[in-house]
Amino acid sequence: MIELSIILPVYNEEKIIKSSFEEIFKKVKETVKSSEFILVENGSKDKSLEEVKKISESYPFTTYTTAKKGYGSAVLKGLKLANGKYVCYMPSDGQIDLSVFPKLWKEVKSGKWNVVKVKRINRESFWRTIVSFSFSTIISLLFKTPSIDINGSPRIFEKKYLGILDLKSKDSFIDAEFLIKITRLGWSIKEIPMENLLRIGGRSTRSIKTYIEFFSNIYKFKFGRNLKKL
Repeated sequence: MIELSIILPVYNEEKIIKSSFEEIFKKVKETVKSSEFILVENGSKDKSLEEVKKISESYPFTTYTTAKKGYGSAVLKGLKLANGKYVCYMPSDGQIDLSVFPKLWKEVKSGKWNVVKVKRINRESFWRTIVSFSFSTIISLLFKTPSIDINGSPRIFEKKYLGILDLKSKDSFIDAEFLIKITRLGWSIKEIPMENLLRIGGRSTRSIKTYIEFFSNIYKFKFGRNLKKL
C-alpha cells in the first residue's frame, strides 16, 4: 500500500525541475519509503513537459500528467490520481527547505491533526510579505479563519478527506478555499515554521490578474453557494 502521494505542479520550470525533483525525491524517500510522486505540467510555454516525461522514466514510483494552466488545476489533477493514504502538494521551484519534511510527516502520523503544513517565516521580498499579510488578513476577517500562512506548502492530510473538502478552485485561490473549508469543518491545523529558500529558477506567477482572481473568488465564496453544504 502506498503511504504518501506527493503532487508537484510544474509551470515553466524546464531548467530547474530536474535538480529540484532530485532533492524532493531523495528527502521524501528517506522519510517515507512507500511513497509516489505525481508531476503535473500545467500549460508551460517552455519544455517543462519534455522534462517531466524524462523524470518519470528515470525515477521509480514517479508519473506525470498534464492539466490546464493554473496552480489549482494542477493540484486537483494530481489529487485525483493519488493512490496514497496521505496526500501532499507543494511547489517544485526549489523554495522548500526540505529539512522540514520529516517534521511534517511525524506530526501528521501522530494523529493529533487533520492537516499539517509549513508556515513560511520569510518571503522573496518586502512587497510579497505585505501582500501575503494583507490577503491572510482579508480572508481571516471575512471568513473567520485562523491567521495562518494561507499558501504555505507542503501540506499533508489524509486522502479520505478529499470528498468532504470538494476543492474546486483552478487558480491560486485553492489554498484559500482549502483554509476556508477546513475552518468551517472545525479541523485541527498544525504549522511547522520553515525558511523560504531563494527560487533556484523560473519566475513567480503572481500578477495583476492573480489579484483580480483573488478578489473575484472572495466574492463568489462569500455570496455564492460554495460553502452552503459545509
